[in-house]
Amino acid sequence: MSMDRRIDGKAIYHVDGVVNGGNYKGRASGIAFAATTLVAGLCIALLGAPAARAQVAPLPTPPGFEPPSGMSFNEFEYYVRLQAGLKSTTNVRLDPTEEGDIKKLAAINAVARSKWKKHALAVTLGFIESKALATSDQKQDAKSGTLSGRYDFSEKLNFEFGVSRNESIIGKNSPLQFSGSLNGTTQIKTYEGAFKWDDKVNFLNVFARFQDVLNVTDIDVTVLSRLQSQDREEHNQTLEVGRYVDWGKVYLYGGPQRVTYTGSDFLLPEDRDSTGGRLGFGADFKNGNLQGQIRIIGFGQYFDAPTINDIESVVGKAQITRKIDDKWSTAAVVERNFEETNIETSGGLYTNLAGVGVVYAAWKDAYVKIGPTYRFYQIDGTRYKAKSFTLDTTAAWQIHERAELLFNSSISNQTANDVFLAEQVYSEASATLSLVVSF
Repeated sequence: MSMDRRIDGKAIYHVDGVVNGGNYKGRASGIAFAATTLVAGLCIALLGAPAARAQVAPLPTPPGFEPPSGMSFNEFEYYVRLQAGLKSTTNVRLDPTEEGDIKKLAAINAVARSKWKKHALAVTLGFIESKALATSDQKQDAKSGTLSGRYDFSEKLNFEFGVSRNESIIGKNSPLQFSGSLNGTTQIKTYEGAFKWDDKVNFLNVFARFQDVLNVTDIDVTVLSRLQSQDREEHNQTLEVGRYVDWGKVYLYGGPQRVTYTGSDFLLPEDRDSTGGRLGFGADFKNGNLQGQIRIIGFGQYFDAPTINDIESVVGKAQITRKIDDKWSTAAVVERNFEETNIETSGGLYTNLAGVGVVYAAWKDAYVKIGPTYRFYQIDGTRYKAKSFTLDTTAAWQIHERAELLFNSSISNQTANDVFLAEQVYSEASATLSLVVSF
């Protein structure tokens, strides 16, 4: 799935810092940060709520929960995060059968990064596994790895690069994609580079990215799946210009995109190859304990097949977070995304989302986070619509400097307007208890 066809074609580039076990310090490779965040996010999503249904509104971690410093050796720092737990669910497949089960969950995230004053280099490795105790076909795992870095030509000019291979578990938490109860992974290989110029007043960035998307399922190769028909290559180029202001920064960005499908055309015979482009405006702001961002993106996607209507639309995102005091923080987000779909004659899937969240640090070593999320889905060029509601609650207890006990509960419901989407209708309640250990 192209990030450019989602909310933000430059999301991975707007970060200053490389992960520090969850802390982000210094001006290092934004690409490295993004890759690490992805790996960590996969772990968190798996061991808490499913990725597509997780609480959206970003909330700051209360004071006292900052991860410990990493180990240092030969000008590098090393971080390891282990997570293991059990999840009880009333609907292990997220489908109308509503078959309950208990899952064993495990995840590991490892990071090595340089401590150089100039330049930067980082490596990340991640692995997650989910296995149901009674439902034999519900065993899934995913692996991820990244290599990224930054070369400083001067204080104002640098070059960033990243190479990654990330996997995400295929499941019905990807709405309206007709994956059924298939086990498997979506594998994304990414190669990207960015020239970045910044004089602390203005900035100019030039990005290029190539992605190879491959869906691997456990079905027989003679039985072709809709998921495999989404295999594709994506080429993106982006030019961004911006300026720092007293309250944050503003920027304009845009560029072309080409998507070429490489999977089977048996179930999706039309040529889904396309050319497109986008032009966006963004602003990041911070005023005391109040911070947020807004992005508005106009885009077009023009398909080679005459059976698929061209797409010209606007997506966007508005997000705000407020730290009330050392105990209370709140956040809210609204956004409209456009993503790939595997439904014939449709150009893509619109997702309209609204979420809020509250975090309360009950005492020094514990906090509670709660938030509802509502989503409305519409498949372009069809009558098909669906909506979902999720309420997530997470409680965390710092039982040791390097150990954290997590409890997550989630209730969710997804409905659709047509029998064609019957397999995507479900309700679920779940509870997850896990232990996180950081080195």
